[in-house]
Amino acid sequence: MTTEQLPGDDGGPAQGGLIRAWRVEELGHPSVSLRLREIARPEPLPGQVRIVVEATNVNFADILICQGIYQDRPGVPLTPGTESCGIVDAVGEGVTEQFGLRVGDRVAGLADLRHGGYAESALLKAATILPIPADLDAADATVLYSTFQTAHVGLFHRGGLEAGQWVLVHGAASGVGAAAVQLAVARGARVAATAGGPAKVAYCRALGAELVVDSSGEDPAAVVYAAVMAATDGAGVEVAFDPVGGVLGDVTRRLMAWEGRLVVIGFASGTIPQYPGNHILVKNYAVLGMAWAEYALRRRPVVEAAHDEILTWHRAGRIRTDVTRVGLHDVPAALASLEARTVTGRLAMIP
Repeated sequence: MTTEQLPGDDGGPAQGGLIRAWRVEELGHPSVSLRLREIARPEPLPGQVRIVVEATNVNFADILICQGIYQDRPGVPLTPGTESCGIVDAVGEGVTEQFGLRVGDRVAGLADLRHGGYAESALLKAATILPIPADLDAADATVLYSTFQTAHVGLFHRGGLEAGQWVLVHGAASGVGAAAVQLAVARGARVAATAGGPAKVAYCRALGAELVVDSSGEDPAAVVYAAVMAATDGAGVEVAFDPVGGVLGDVTRRLMAWEGRLVVIGFASGTIPQYPGNHILVKNYAVLGMAWAEYALRRRPVVEAAHDEILTWHRAGRIRTDVTRVGLHDVPAALASLEARTVTGRLAMIP
């Protein structure tokens, strides 16, 4: 990572038509590829809006984007930062007519990664945008937009989780894991959670998880299996929410109840589990993928319904974002903390 002393850079915004942005000009780990630059303010293309960035989620995906190993590979140069909240200050051709978006709107959405959210201005894909109330904190808004959306759609639309059912949430102290725990509790489900270390275990209990298993020991699969089967009287869980994979992903299939739904969110462990067809058949459970960004583009009513319930529960105090705010200059350090798995809850960048 290189933080260059930019002309007139005193920590404030860039001047005139220039903005400060973290740029990747050669693919590589963010510790070496990210450079803070002054660049021309980007102009939105058809289907895009430009926002003055108020907040951007700090995501593990951005570490992969910098290296060119994420599923979205825009090429270089690029600015990471996949989800942002801000005020629209320019719209691309046809955007107002098709999406009703105008200059001055406060919105959150997914970024075009040529000009993502680790910057003072970003380009968002108009089709993914949702309105953000004027009185909602920007950092909270970005977390509620994507992190809680991922958990909500995964648990309820894909997983069909109902009140009284057991759900197993892996990585429950992470941003999306903590969101899943809270949403499940708000819906009246019973939550079994996994987390690494005593502090994260305590954090998950405070979120409302009924059972929390420390997965940091020598044989986490055996410990998790025994604890979950004991808690469910041997029946297993109706829904599993797995953003981790690895050894926890492998044991999860053995913990599924009859007609259970195992929802695959991601592979934070770096290892993709396998789900043998004969095991799925004999135990009569389903394995369901959940790529939330596609819902914003393909099933907008699902996203809108989730957005309404998430905002309602947040205003009522039934869920909280647990977001730590960092500055523009702190992005590389924040990504390093994510990679080291020392973060609970979410991180959001405020320019």
